[in-house]
Amino acid sequence: YSPERFDESASAPDHPHLAALEAESIRIIREAVSAATKPAMLFSLGKDSMVMWTLAKKAFWPEPPPIPLALIDSRWEFQEVYRVRDYIDSQPGTQFLVHTNPEAISLDVNPFDFGSAGHTDITRTQGLRQFLDANRFDFVFGGGRRDEERSRAKERVFSIRNANHGWDPKAQRPELWNVYNTVVPRGQSMRVFPLSNWTELDVWRYIQQHNVPVAPLYFSKVRPFVQRQGAL
Repeated sequence: YSPERFDESASAPDHPHLAALEAESIRIIREAVSAATKPAMLFSLGKDSMVMWTLAKKAFWPEPPPIPLALIDSRWEFQEVYRVRDYIDSQPGTQFLVHTNPEAISLDVNPFDFGSAGHTDITRTQGLRQFLDANRFDFVFGGGRRDEERSRAKERVFSIRNANHGWDPKAQRPELWNVYNTVVPRGQSMRVFPLSNWTELDVWRYIQQHNVPVAPLYFSKVRPFVQRQGAL
């Protein structure tokens, strides 16, 4: 098995600005790793994660990236997503760390009985905090982009988190041009967003231009479905 890829024979338009974005992201990844004692990369198996993983591999080629991939597993992902995880896990040099909230297992938390918000809070939000508390990573990479929503637009590339993993936008440091402050105060941690300056269109153009594998669910296809409460 391998994830879906764009047809290599298809003509991929040249977008010169992607080279500048790629170079910037690779520099951010290298700078963060050089300052880190125990880094990790939050990995959702989505398109942004796949691009970030591709950039990390380029940053340290021919050696594998010295960054474990951290997946918070809700146990309710699509099977195609789990097959992508298995594919990535099979790649040489890949380090995968998977965590599931034990409470979610004991209560059999699912999106039907607990609702989407309750399921997300227990499996993802609380699960992520458990994972970070247990491992005490000092630098944690994320695939967030500033164009996603208004709160993301306030994020720095190097974003300080307090001891409870909280984010205070007023406490963030200024980032002038490409000068980054990588000092982490005692008891706190750093979130790093290499794709901050990318747009969603940039991500898809990069995926096409570099043939980055992504989960097949992104692409249209005739699939089985069920009808539940009047919805398909």
